Amino acid sequence: MDQQPIITRIFVEKDVINISRYDLFNSTGNIEEFFIKVLMWGYPTKGRGKNIDNLLKATNFDKLISILTTSFQEGTITIDEIKELLKIDGLGLSTLSKFLYFMRLKIDSLTTLILDQRVINALNSGKFSDPGIEKFALLKYENAIDYYYEYLSFSHELANQINAAVDQLEMFLFEFAANLKFPKSMECSFFSL
Repeated sequence: MDQQPIITRIFVEKDVINISRYDLFNSTGNIEEFFIKVLMWGYPTKGRGKNIDNLLKATNFDKLISILTTSFQEGTITIDEIKELLKIDGLGLSTLSKFLYFMRLKIDSLTTLILDQRVINALNSGKFSDPGIEKFALLKYENAIDYYYEYLSFSHELANQINAAVDQLEMFLFEFAANLKFPKSMECSFFSL
């Protein structure tokens, strides 16, 4: 594997490493190492299928690094640039949004967030009756890029209304929303949490 020297450098003779969100936010100095760490954090069991293997092929990995290094230097990325990146074999929005989030990139003035299947399931679970959430009723992983900007806008607005960090809202959706259970007579609203 072309990235074996990077992996060896990360492990530095350790059998096990722990990677936290904090570590990832503070490891963008070496961009190649950063990408490998994000993949290890997001997919500790190497994910499904051959997506990670395909993404780590030299031509795909180099293209990813090249484009995102430029975006990182500018601090921004556009939806069109994201759509172009999604043409890289093995790269889906779940993985790409992790890179964008930990690089602290913005689209317009909106900081990027992770949008993966668990967050998508939470958004269109029917558990929440908040104004605006119904716009995600047709959201699926396959069309998530078409909703990404709207998801960012909605999340930032909602986080502001409930006086929370937008990261906290995304973490809530990822970690807890799937497991929430309410009595049938009770509707859940983010605004009342």
